[in-house]
Amino acid sequence: MTEKEYFDSQMSSKENGENFDLKALFAKYLKSWKLFLISLIVFLALAVAALQFVRTSYNVTSKILLKNETATIDASGNNLVNNNPFSNSEKVNNEIEVLTSVHLMRSVLDSLSLQGKVIAPDVFPETELYGSELPFKIVVDTLFPLAYETTLKIKIEGADSFSITEEFEDALTDSSTSSSSYGYNTYNYGYKIEKPYGIFHIVENEKTTSKDAEFVVEFRDIDELAHDYVKKVLNIYVVNKDASVINIELKESNPEKGEDIINGLVEMYGYKAFLEKNAVALENVKFIDNRLNTLSVELSEVEMNVAQFKTENELANVEFDANSFAAQEIDYGRKLTESEIELKVLSAIERNLKRGDSESTINSLSVTSANLIYLIDSYNKLLIDKKSLQRTVPENNPRMIDIRGQLEQLRRNILGSLSTSKQSLRTTINSIKGRSDQFVEKKQRIPNMQRQLLEISREQGIKENLFLYLLQKREEAALMVGVRNDNFTIIDRAITDFESGSPSKKSFLLISFLMGLIVPIGFIHLKDALNSKVTNKKDVEAKLNVPVIGEIVHNKSKNNLIEKGEEESALGQSFRMMRMNLDFMLSKKKVQTVLVTSAIKGEGKTFFSSNMGVALASSSAKVLILELDKHNPELIEALGETKKEYGISNYLNQNHNTITVNDLLIPVNNNPNLFAIGLGSENIDGLEFFNSNRMEILMNNLKQEFDYILIDSAPIGKLADTFALSRFTDCCICMVRENHSNLEDLAIIEDLKVNKKFKNPMVVLNDVTSNE
Repeated sequence: MTEKEYFDSQMSSKENGENFDLKALFAKYLKSWKLFLISLIVFLALAVAALQFVRTSYNVTSKILLKNETATIDASGNNLVNNNPFSNSEKVNNEIEVLTSVHLMRSVLDSLSLQGKVIAPDVFPETELYGSELPFKIVVDTLFPLAYETTLKIKIEGADSFSITEEFEDALTDSSTSSSSYGYNTYNYGYKIEKPYGIFHIVENEKTTSKDAEFVVEFRDIDELAHDYVKKVLNIYVVNKDASVINIELKESNPEKGEDIINGLVEMYGYKAFLEKNAVALENVKFIDNRLNTLSVELSEVEMNVAQFKTENELANVEFDANSFAAQEIDYGRKLTESEIELKVLSAIERNLKRGDSESTINSLSVTSANLIYLIDSYNKLLIDKKSLQRTVPENNPRMIDIRGQLEQLRRNILGSLSTSKQSLRTTINSIKGRSDQFVEKKQRIPNMQRQLLEISREQGIKENLFLYLLQKREEAALMVGVRNDNFTIIDRAITDFESGSPSKKSFLLISFLMGLIVPIGFIHLKDALNSKVTNKKDVEAKLNVPVIGEIVHNKSKNNLIEKGEEESALGQSFRMMRMNLDFMLSKKKVQTVLVTSAIKGEGKTFFSSNMGVALASSSAKVLILELDKHNPELIEALGETKKEYGISNYLNQNHNTITVNDLLIPVNNNPNLFAIGLGSENIDGLEFFNSNRMEILMNNLKQEFDYILIDSAPIGKLADTFALSRFTDCCICMVRENHSNLEDLAIIEDLKVNKKFKNPMVVLNDVTSNE
């Protein structure tokens, strides 16, 4: 492990165990009280100035309840049930997207005539006028890009007129151009004004309370304005995820304007939905009308097909015709049977007559011919007369002969009539059979005709029912046209929460006050975080396990050496206190030789060595200070003495012992107990000569002669010379200078103790500006 890694691990464990020193923290802040005072004054002044420019914005809110959470309504007003359990939340989210659409907000802003921003001149800060503050309203028909670079100055000229002056941002010759360049300068309210930058009307506001006569108008892009409202100040959200209540919130500096925008947004939302439903209803009516026309033509064709089918098949009513055909079939069968029976009877009569049977009467019960019946009746009557006459007269009686002649004549007549009747019956039978076969064929065709007629009738019934259904739906859809039925209910109309003003003056001042405290606190801690120098005793104690025996206050005088009579000064007391601490901490150890070193150059080794020597000598102890910093030998000069020709380098580098210790000693004026030995004029290798036997002999001789020996050595951060002196010292004092020593260099001092490179290492904090 390197020295730096060891130091970092030691410091981390030590810092974790430290307690937070609140008193020291407040002391640090109190030290910078001027910074806190200036910061508070600046921030409070900025807050007061900002409140003059920043307008307070208020929360304007409204609540609406969406209806029909689980069903939708078609154009005819019927509920279409939706079984999707997520349909309600989806519907609410969809409606929120509609409410937050830029297109809807643009329609609202356009309806409120907010394309023109009206400002009262000579009013600071600039404030947009709205509502009753306006003496007129600007109704824009069309705006061209030039309008956004044009400023209008409108002056009320009378009860019904006004004048317009225009200013253009990109004017090349003159910053102001009269509107007379494009026509008349004075107009009446309601007059259509046509300019190169747009077409608009200015109408009088009858509810105005304004007494001003001049106003400034700036046109703005309504699309950008709608986008800013939706993205920056409009907030629409669901109050409860299980409900269909939507909360609409808008931040606006003008409460009346904010309420009008939200109310207009809700109204426009309902109106747009109404137009959409109305358009759907009209489309449905149009569609149903087209279908009705088509069905009317198709229904006429089907009815013509039914009539044609009945005509071709000689049908009036299928069931009636079927029953009629069955009855006729039975009737023809009966007639056929009767005719056949009659034919048989006639044939039997004919056979009997042809056999010459003249004694038997003829049966005429089944005979239908009236002539034949007459002949048969005449024949039977004459035959009965014959039989009756045979009982009384003989066969040759003229009367009998006459009767027989009559009977023969009647027989021939009957046979002739029979022949004719039989021929007629045969014709009738054939005719009956033919007619019967026709009815049988029709009867067999009836099921097929009935099926065909049923198909045609079914098609006719379907089209009739569809026609009647569409006719009903057409009437229902027609009733929906022009009827507004919003899918929401307004719970709360737009209302302004005046307690929600943002920024609040009290809060604004409080925040400014806190910023006035936070900024200097942050600056102090940032300065500490970026600072790599030792700033106080706590920095040393936090980084080192080496004891700090004292602090040397900043020397404000030009004299760097404590003079006689200055022992009671702050600087003199610092060194006396360090002498006492040194004795106390090393009371059980014999301390005679003290090495004074530092991590880097300029930390006050020579200053400490010279003044500590004076402090020790003031207690009647004999003190010697050795100048062993060969890279920066300033000790003798600091003591105010003149360097001798010989010094330690000359003593260690001699070959014949011609230079003695007494030749090296330099008495310090006004102090008989204080002596010094300079480095000398020889250029020596400190590491080699400090480890030499001659150096050891010299140190032993000096220890016998002096009570204390202070060694002003070189810095140990980059030079190894000082380490060669460790075997001669009883204590090592490391100098650390406030706002000069680097925090990272303290690791070098910690290493002295950890690796025991010097005996009894201690730290002195030099150049302290104040005690915390």
